[in-house]
Amino acid sequence: MTPRRRALLLVPTLGLVYIASQFFRATNAVIAPDLMRELELTSDAMGALTGAFFFAFALAQLPIGVLLDRYGPRLTNIGLLLVAVAGAFVFAASDTVPGLVAGRILLGIGSAGVLMGSIMTFARWFPPDRLATAISVMVATGAGGIILATWPLALAVEAIGWRATFAGAGVATALLVLLLVFLVRDGPPGWAPAGGRAEPLGVILRGLPRVWRIPAIKYFFAIHLCTLSAVLTVLGLWGGPYLADVHGLDAVGRGQVLFAMSIASIAGNLSYGPLDRIFDTRKRLVLCGGTVTICVLSTLALLSAPPLWLATLLFMALAFGGSITIILQTHSRGLLPDTMAGRGLTVLNMSTMLGVAIGQTMSGVIVGAFGASDGAYPEAAYRCVFAYLAAVLVLGLAAYTRVPDVRPSDQRAAARLTPSARP
Repeated sequence: MTPRRRALLLVPTLGLVYIASQFFRATNAVIAPDLMRELELTSDAMGALTGAFFFAFALAQLPIGVLLDRYGPRLTNIGLLLVAVAGAFVFAASDTVPGLVAGRILLGIGSAGVLMGSIMTFARWFPPDRLATAISVMVATGAGGIILATWPLALAVEAIGWRATFAGAGVATALLVLLLVFLVRDGPPGWAPAGGRAEPLGVILRGLPRVWRIPAIKYFFAIHLCTLSAVLTVLGLWGGPYLADVHGLDAVGRGQVLFAMSIASIAGNLSYGPLDRIFDTRKRLVLCGGTVTICVLSTLALLSAPPLWLATLLFMALAFGGSITIILQTHSRGLLPDTMAGRGLTVLNMSTMLGVAIGQTMSGVIVGAFGASDGAYPEAAYRCVFAYLAAVLVLGLAAYTRVPDVRPSDQRAAARLTPSARP
């Protein structure tokens, strides 16, 4: 296989692997009412259970960054995905909250290296000005996991139950590992790390504090805390209960609305990638997408009992506008040296997933403060969650305004001056 063909094959291949991570992080929105009813979970417990995935995902980022820089993304993710397989089976077999939490923790750890490993791989195979497009197509492919976690998941749970569905997901994830083994390589022929070899493990560990001395890192950390949290707290947790309690939808009806939201997320990912070259900016794209997300969340917070069609459109607009994480990752990568790419990107991914974990846990506290009547929470509880997410994102965007832009045209000029081994 020629280097060019292998580079083009990387995008859908890693997209298929990313499906597993996306599926496992988003499943609870559909099955939350069933879990809460079957195991008599409170909203606080449900928020903590869902957030366990993201806390584990976030805390795993620093050691994964070390592994990515030392052993490369391919070997690192082969091992991690096997942990995710174990997590799927533990979750499927659990009858208690601690067992479910343990399963979610393993799933979080096992899913934690796919995106950052893919970004590292693409940065070695593609020119810098094509990086955002490659990532956006990969993420759009991986968003098939979010789609599977909506309407198809609801149909599967209705047909065979959530336990059998998760066991099947574990088997499918094991098969995805084979794609990494046979189709993925860390870099093109002739590629080598700066300096000709990977840094020794001790040097990598001592280099972790250097990530925090990168001038823009604290502002990137702040915005990463807010962006994905704004979408996944709805799509991955409270969107389903909101549609059940406010609009009276059953599992299949909830799945259909969340399915539409997932399609909008894919459209957003596909749209943002090429736009950075068209408008020659990344920062302005993030600011525009973040502003749209804030406006949508504010509208959901202010509207009382919107009709279902309007709520569906707002959910879709939230997913589309909030798909700015990929541009943020590309922007971040432009300010990181190759030898520290794994550590730098995973520090920011830790922020992203920590933000989701905090958002989902805090939202559970907010919803629980209103109390349930016959198992249903009042609309005001969900409106407060939307307001909370909007307020946090305002703070994140304010910090992000301090970050310098990284323009694709500047990266193209730098690449012409420093030829690489890319195909």
